[in-house]
Amino acid sequence: MKKQLLQLLKIILPLGLGVYLVIHIYNQLDSAQRTALFEAFKGANYFWVGLSFCLGVLSHYIRGYRWKFQLEAMGYEVPVSSNFMAVMSGYMVNMVLPRVGEATRAIVLQRYHGVPFQKGFGSIMAERALDFIILLIICTATLIMQYAALKKYADALEGTLFNKLGSPLFWLVFLTLILLVLLALRWLRSKRANPLFGWIFNFIDGLIEGIRSVIRMKKRGAYIVATVAIWMLYIAMFWLCFFSLEQTAYLGVDAISAGFVVGSFAIVLIPGGIGAFPVGIMEVLTLYGVPEETGFALGWILWFSQTTMIVIVGGLSLILLPIYLKNKKKSYDEH
Repeated sequence: MKKQLLQLLKIILPLGLGVYLVIHIYNQLDSAQRTALFEAFKGANYFWVGLSFCLGVLSHYIRGYRWKFQLEAMGYEVPVSSNFMAVMSGYMVNMVLPRVGEATRAIVLQRYHGVPFQKGFGSIMAERALDFIILLIICTATLIMQYAALKKYADALEGTLFNKLGSPLFWLVFLTLILLVLLALRWLRSKRANPLFGWIFNFIDGLIEGIRSVIRMKKRGAYIVATVAIWMLYIAMFWLCFFSLEQTAYLGVDAISAGFVVGSFAIVLIPGGIGAFPVGIMEVLTLYGVPEETGFALGWILWFSQTTMIVIVGGLSLILLPIYLKNKKKSYDEH
């Protein structure tokens, strides 16, 4: 009876999480936003939205495939299917508990495949760092190519950056933090024999090993190809949604790239991009002659298509992962 109850909870809890997520997000929208959202959905061409949905799933599957190379470099064989479901489960958790999704991915691998948490988490941090660098490269290239159109945003970003870097207080705090970290590490090293501090150093060593896995992996070429494919699919899934509305179907690479950069940072800075994502898309597209209401509607279509993908595929991953691995183990034992 207890075992059946636990199995039932494994199904009900993820579904409840998905339902809560949809209701929670909807309740944060005001009446004007809800009206704009429904009007956009009624007039949208869902073929393009559906195709964007599929490319999004494919991009995340390739992310799971790429992760396999890092884990192999650390001596762990994990199926791509498990990596994919761990990735989607992490995205799902991130929407409810920001920044917890990365830990969830590492916990999944530890629980089902015996990968130490610190090593799995380290590989995820290395992956995140690489993706952030790529996003910065795309952002820089977009600002250079479209500086005239994005001058207002570029000036604001440039002014903020120089104000912070030119502040003596900034450098004082920065150098003080570095000094404190170095002193803390030196003190902790002297206490390494202590079980608690020993665990901390083992955790740090695992993180470092996860990051080094990118450098010493044997299939670096495949890893790079997978990385390029992930980002090409990200841009493609973003672009396809523009064809869902007649007023934005004509827009070119300049508007697409600018919208992609702003939308990406909206999601990075605001958990899930709720509210900030559609507003950011609207603001950017007005620079390319798109009416505010149309840009706002497209922002909601883009946001909703991506959010729906994470809720559906992420929720199914949370449910199916333990079932899939249990059946796989059973099939392996029979043979």
